[in-house]
Amino acid sequence: MTTEHTPVHDAGRPQHRIWDEMKPTPLGDFGDRVMFKALTVDKAQVLKVEIAAGTVIPNLADPSEQEVHPMEQIDVIVSGRMKYTVGKEDFVLGAGEALGIPGGVPHSAVALEHTTMFEVFTPVPGFPTGEVRTP
Repeated sequence: MTTEHTPVHDAGRPQHRIWDEMKPTPLGDFGDRVMFKALTVDKAQVLKVEIAAGTVIPNLADPSEQEVHPMEQIDVIVSGRMKYTVGKEDFVLGAGEALGIPGGVPHSAVALEHTTMFEVFTPVPGFPTGEVRTP
């Protein structure tokens, strides 16, 4: 028996970015408290994120609120410190540490210091990034 694989879509184009040359995009209602730069391919996205100290995600007004999304998420801290609550478990991450959050798991975070990090999502989230894709 032969199984034929039919791709859902044609393979995408390679995407190239130079982080230092990209203009950051504010994240929704967070304004300049959360700024990011994006690189998106077919099934994954990486964001370089700058978060101001004291910023609570997903809700500045209610630090106990958690978000849930279907994407898997990996956060890698470059500088600063973040406190995450994943379900009922807390994690404090500093430079050089990473946290993987499975899809469908409630989570929230607060920047304990000004933080620079990379976030990886798969599949690609649906929020606007302001990204200009490589033709």
